[in-house]
Amino acid sequence: MLTSTALLAAAEEPSRGWGGPIALGLVLAVYITGATLHDWWLRTHEAPSPTEEDDPGVSDPAQVSAVSDTDDTDRDTGGWWGRLITLPDGRRVRSTAPTAPVDEELDLDLDGDQDKEEPATIEDVIGTMLDRGHQYAEIVRHVMEEFEVSEATAKRRIRDVRAERIAAAS
Repeated sequence: MLTSTALLAAAEEPSRGWGGPIALGLVLAVYITGATLHDWWLRTHEAPSPTEEDDPGVSDPAQVSAVSDTDDTDRDTGGWWGRLITLPDGRRVRSTAPTAPVDEELDLDLDGDQDKEEPATIEDVIGTMLDRGHQYAEIVRHVMEEFEVSEATAKRRIRDVRAERIAAAS
């Protein structure tokens, strides 16, 4: 008897009801109704969408005004944050390096070259440093810092100056 009951229970297919599809249909109808009512509410109460650009009554005021701070830099010229300096290329940067006022009368040339001007070209600087007996690495570092060139350019210029000196000596 037990086997016949088990066979009858297994032979019946489970029947699905209409509860699930009806529930999904109700949820869909409620969603569509809610979305439609929300759209109608926004249109009747004149709350425009932020994407509408044809409404001249809505404006967005500017939050900042264009002001140049190049005329008034007194508040930026000292203190804990440093001071503003203008680089030769025109950029303005903040520097925390200490500065002392320069008095032109007391600005002495300690090298003794008062009549000579500083060498203007990389080759002149390299030649001067070679004459003074500076180390190769020091010459490379100095040329890179003073003329803002790469290490390869500095080394190439040093080779060129040495080659010119050898060619002139022979």
